[in-house]
Amino acid sequence: MATTTSAVFGTRLVPSVAAFAGVRGKCGGTSSPTVGIECSSRPQKKATKHHMKTRPRKTQPWDINRKPTVRTPLPPLPPDWTLVEAAVPAPPEVPDASG
Repeated sequence: MATTTSAVFGTRLVPSVAAFAGVRGKCGGTSSPTVGIECSSRPQKKATKHHMKTRPRKTQPWDINRKPTVRTPLPPLPPDWTLVEAAVPAPPEVPDASG
């Protein structure tokens, strides 16, 4: 049994030597072999840690001392809802018969 479980299951686990020699593991029994985790030699940083490490930094004095841009304020937004009062129907106009 010289193959690792990564060849079978696609994971990075390697059985320890104690499991093959019949030595008791941390669990206390020899029926279940202990499994060790095979670590990567060059682990990658996860997303947030990578972005924090490789973020652009201000190094020039003109850039460090730069103030934010001053912009004119935007006009007020139109209202989302407009209340319309109920219109009272006007009486119909009667045409004049006198002509």
